[in-house]
Amino acid sequence: MARFRALPYAKALYAVVHDQDPGRVEAVIGELERMAEALEAVPDLLRVLTTPMVSVQTKTAILDEVLDSLEMTEPARRFLHVVQQHYRMEHMRDIATVYRELVDRAKGRVRATVEVAGELDAEQQRHIARVLSEVLGTEVTTQFKFSPELLAGFRARVGSKLYDGSLVGQIDRLSRRTPTE
Repeated sequence: MARFRALPYAKALYAVVHDQDPGRVEAVIGELERMAEALEAVPDLLRVLTTPMVSVQTKTAILDEVLDSLEMTEPARRFLHVVQQHYRMEHMRDIATVYRELVDRAKGRVRATVEVAGELDAEQQRHIARVLSEVLGTEVTTQFKFSPELLAGFRARVGSKLYDGSLVGQIDRLSRRTPTE
């Protein structure tokens, strides 16, 4: 499912959660991601939930067992049954991602993936997140990734923008400006 097809599902869930219990919109992100992870970790589960060879009643019972084990709460639980009934379970990762993006947008924040050349302690990570928030003028949620090929510094991707403060990036920019013989 393309992300644009996941949007109506994510919007519908967001509207329901926001109307019924606005304090839970963040928690539902985790529930959707747990379901997507379970489907990715157990391909046979996805096959059973998507095959026409298994009765609707059996699929419902299996899904209920999975939802119990993942400690799903309402309204995410009802939503996952709707997704199952509409034969969209194989698109859970897209739905979870789009839902998270809707929540982020509503909360006025962006997500950044920050690649670093070396391991950072918690204070250094908070400092980078704080600087990114100041530069972008919005709350930034960061995910850090170790990339030793950067040599030094960091590279941050926020949406489609790349902020490259790595040594490799500086060398690359310098080599483009230096005329070759």
